[in-house]
Amino acid sequence: MRFTHKDMQRTFQVPFGSWLIPTLGSLLCILLLAGESKVTAYRFLVWTAIGQIFYFSYGFWHSKRRPPARDHSVQSTSELLPTVESIMMEVKHTVPQSDLASDISDNDTEEITEYYF
Repeated sequence: MRFTHKDMQRTFQVPFGSWLIPTLGSLLCILLLAGESKVTAYRFLVWTAIGQIFYFSYGFWHSKRRPPARDHSVQSTSELLPTVESIMMEVKHTVPQSDLASDISDNDTEEITEYYF
């Protein structure tokens, strides 16, 4: 109802709910942990840390209020992909012009482009 009827009056409230109840709950949890062994307390802390990582990472990636991230990596990698023109320019620059004219015919350039792609 807090999403669909935001203007509606809330008649039920927990007495001392904003500060007393959360403080007592935290103190009782610490009291329960004080009676456990060190191994159990360490396990609890490790599992709590793992749970917090999952909780906040899920909340971050699935939040409806977070603006969509622009994926610049896709654009930059598509610019890095070789094209037929860039490969042919490399061949022209690496092979001297005299050897290129005598050794490579039009038929051979089609085979080269088929070989790379």
